[in-house]
Amino acid sequence: MPITTGNLERRAAICDAVFELLGEVGYDRMTMDAVAARARASKATIYRGWPSKPDLVMEAVEHRYGGATEPLDTGSLRGDLYAQLSAVCTAACGADGAVFTGLLTAATHNAELAEVLFRCAYETKHSMYESMLKRAAERGEVPEGTSAELLHEVLHAMVTSRRMWQNGPLDEAFVTRLIDGVLIPVLQRG
Repeated sequence: MPITTGNLERRAAICDAVFELLGEVGYDRMTMDAVAARARASKATIYRGWPSKPDLVMEAVEHRYGGATEPLDTGSLRGDLYAQLSAVCTAACGADGAVFTGLLTAATHNAELAEVLFRCAYETKHSMYESMLKRAAERGEVPEGTSAELLHEVLHAMVTSRRMWQNGPLDEAFVTRLIDGVLIPVLQRG
């Protein structure tokens, strides 16, 4: 759906309806018709704006979390990682964490959803990690060319597995242990 002043409220209502339904019934049981009913929009509006359910989910995720952003510059790699990982953990602990866990589970048997989630959660956010590591290399904290892919994958894999297995809180102790025990040692090796 093209974004115009006239449809911003409609778009927000639709995106909010998507997240509500994902939280209540999950991806597989959420329907485009249910989104239309929840958002008080016509079915034609939904189907005209989003040709598929994965497209609708991507729009809702982008609406809620935006696109690429510049990471906070705290002056150190450790501080930057702490700020980013704390934000990720906070989101993962909330209602949206359950939604994303459900989406990741559904994506294991839905290639179109997997592609959309990869674009939304990985590709659009990846420049943040590149920027973070570029600054760290300029400060001499990591070797030039340190892999942003590795940072991104390890950070999110650790948070996702802890969230899915519910084997401990995503708290400050977890953030500190992950940064000091895993991320910084791996990144300093280049």
